Amino acid sequence: MPRHGQATRAGRYNAPVRRPLTAYSLLAFPLTVLLLFTLAPTVAGLAMSLFSWDGSGSPTWVGLDNFARLARDGAFGPALRNTLVFVAASVPATVILAFVLAVAVNAKWFVGKAAVRTIFFLPTVVSIVAIGFVWKWLLEADAGLVSAAARGIGWSEHPTWLQDGSWPMVWIVLISIWRGVGFCLVLYLAALSAVNESLYEAAEMDGASRVSVMRHITWPQVAPMTVFLLVTGVIGALQVFDIVFVMTGLAADSPTTNVLNLAVYRQFTYGSYGYASAIGVVIFLLTLAATGVQLRLFARRNA
Repeated sequence: MPRHGQATRAGRYNAPVRRPLTAYSLLAFPLTVLLLFTLAPTVAGLAMSLFSWDGSGSPTWVGLDNFARLARDGAFGPALRNTLVFVAASVPATVILAFVLAVAVNAKWFVGKAAVRTIFFLPTVVSIVAIGFVWKWLLEADAGLVSAAARGIGWSEHPTWLQDGSWPMVWIVLISIWRGVGFCLVLYLAALSAVNESLYEAAEMDGASRVSVMRHITWPQVAPMTVFLLVTGVIGALQVFDIVFVMTGLAADSPTTNVLNLAVYRQFTYGSYGYASAIGVVIFLLTLAATGVQLRLFARRNA
């Protein structure tokens, strides 16, 4: 009997038997990376929130004292409020605007789909740090183009955009929407390409308006993509830091611009690692709660 890999008398080649890679073999590397760079730091942060440590010596067990300190910290409340306001103002607006734009771009009469898709998607691939510095320059009170435009239309007493009142957070929300709408637009276009055209033809024969078609056919058909964009958008918005830090710096300690991740960064610079970890635990719990609520609501709606 010929061995594997040898030719038989009939001239056939008996190929060697190769064992296929198992699913665990394929998942070993990504799971290892996830364990080392995501799960392990998360568990370490959860544990560190129960200790007091300044980076030297041994951590001191304090139990829930760091969380009790959060309740007494006058800066924590505004940071939590600003973070939630940023999430509520930026994520739904980004998703809804992207959906409306995607429906318009996907229309048969629309010309230049590739060019428009590229233009909207460009801010997504640009570094958020670079975007923050550019917009910071545009919003300068004296030499910024936005201020010059405001004076050009007769608004000479315009506010200092990145310092006065709630204007810094307003601009941060608007810039975040502008940057994120392109990513959502591209994903919505992919989802719209999978919608059955016969549904639109039937609606047209029934005399349905464009608004009715968009509301009763298009929106339900792309619901899974909407869930994905809302969940990932909320997770990202709860972790907002870079755009706030670049545009306002540590001056964002004001009640109108401070956010949770900026508070974490500030506590790390002070050497309060346990207290910073406690704030991180709050962000983690908010992320879990927001994700669970969204998935439950959409699951109930689908049922």
